[in-house]
Amino acid sequence: MQTREDILQKLEAVTASESSKWRDRAARKAENPRALEKSRIIAIHILGQLRTLGMSQKDLAEKLHVTPQTVNSWVKGNSNFTIETIVRIEEVLGIDLIEVNVG
Repeated sequence: MQTREDILQKLEAVTASESSKWRDRAARKAENPRALEKSRIIAIHILGQLRTLGMSQKDLAEKLHVTPQTVNSWVKGNSNFTIETIVRIEEVLGIDLIEVNVG
């Protein structure tokens, strides 16, 4: 019969050595709800334009040379987009995702 220590050793051997970052992500989202809301609005615009163009998320991923999983995270509204990423998406989809007033 296995002892408690044997079971704990086996569990330790199969668990990840690094802790999950889900707590950090959740805390970051809670700290900045406006950023999360804007990310979700961008996601809605991306999905709408994909539908208008008859493109799939996979098509967008291929055009941007990213993984389909990356695009999926964008359209879930959970991404912290870089300006470079937004510009690349805008160019492929032919839309403005963010409007910046200069002057």
